[in-house]
Amino acid sequence: MNGIRLTDSNNLREGDRMKHRSFIVLTIILFLVLLTGCVKEGSQSTAVSSPQEEGIKVDLQTPTELIFYDETNMSEDVFNERFAKPIRDKFPNVSFKVIKPGKGTYISEIASSGTFPDIFFTTSWSFPLQVDGGMVSNLNDWVKKDSTNISSYQPTLIDTIKSFSPKDELFALPYSNYASVLYYNKDIFDRFAVPYPKDGMSYEEAIELGKKLTKNDGGVMYTGFFPGNYSFTYALYKAGFVDVANKKSSFNNPEMKQVFDLLKTGFSSQGMEYMDYTAALNKFYKDKTLAMLPYHFELGRMEAEAKSGSGFNWDMVQAPTIAGFNHSGAPSMLSISSQTKHTALAFKIISYLSSSVEYQTMLAKKGILPVVNNPEIKKAFGSSLDYLSGKHIEAISKAKPQSILKPTQFDRVPDKYLTQALKDVVTGSTDVNTALSKAEEQANKDLLSQIK
Repeated sequence: MNGIRLTDSNNLREGDRMKHRSFIVLTIILFLVLLTGCVKEGSQSTAVSSPQEEGIKVDLQTPTELIFYDETNMSEDVFNERFAKPIRDKFPNVSFKVIKPGKGTYISEIASSGTFPDIFFTTSWSFPLQVDGGMVSNLNDWVKKDSTNISSYQPTLIDTIKSFSPKDELFALPYSNYASVLYYNKDIFDRFAVPYPKDGMSYEEAIELGKKLTKNDGGVMYTGFFPGNYSFTYALYKAGFVDVANKKSSFNNPEMKQVFDLLKTGFSSQGMEYMDYTAALNKFYKDKTLAMLPYHFELGRMEAEAKSGSGFNWDMVQAPTIAGFNHSGAPSMLSISSQTKHTALAFKIISYLSSSVEYQTMLAKKGILPVVNNPEIKKAFGSSLDYLSGKHIEAISKAKPQSILKPTQFDRVPDKYLTQALKDVVTGSTDVNTALSKAEEQANKDLLSQIK
């Protein structure tokens, strides 16, 4: 009995084992089938909702027209060269409708219309209005999703752009950089046997150098150093123009008083009459009677001079500093509409323009200041422009970058009052304190009615 039971029991156990094994095999097969389906479904979901794992995927086949807002008002040829063609080479299905500032299309009017372009090419003047008006998208998540290398940019650029936002949002990517330099006319220095200016000069040193060049010679009145205007020099300090929270101006401060005092000294010590930048630019480029001009780096006038064949003998050095501060400014920027239906595609495009070594090198060769911190790009700067050959272009990057104080959309409101105040101080019709107090009172009336 025991033997039979043992034999029967073994037979039963073996049968059970076979059934159990079959059940396990079927279960595993079923599980693998289900898992395969889940993986496929999950892969599709990942490509759409989690692009950070594989990068943002965009449709490069369906023809798509994007509305591009060009605040800089570039010509059609320039737009095609810098934007349309390079983008079409990478995104062949994309075309553009370009909108420029004009009656009915200024940023303030677009903001009130409620219908926004897909991509904005913008500057610091209108960007605060775009941010405050909810016109542009926060790009922080998209940067993470597409693994955009923020650390590849020139120092302070991202900090500067984030300074426009209230909560550390990134509402744009940098496109081209900003720099200021001191242009000078070599012929005037040679005429009076005065040594050329050098990198690292202070404003006081530039003014003293200008005294040696401000004189009448052969019936021609030469001017040594144009000190600039209040906004150019005030930017050396991280101080603002408007206190939006309290609906009043904030420029009547020690920094602006120091700027006014310095500019007054710059004009009066050289025996110069007051002039604005329009007059100074004409003296430098047209009349060629101004020896030194502090200004932002730009190519338009230099290119025109080169094409004219005038033989203008110019060069540049680092812009003068005040108390160690160098001139700061915001880059030109690319942002995406908060309403666009093509956010992924628009981000891919602006990311390419902003961070691609290939594209930024192309800009650099054309003399456009790159935003990517790359030694090879810096070496390529200006290489395709004959009129920059032999120039001291190193002066552009000599200054240590500094971020700026957050601008506001109302910063231009006090401009006409501050301009008049400076003119009154330079001409001696009033003192600094009185002039700034008057400008403050006038600006506050306007700000009270404009800040909602």
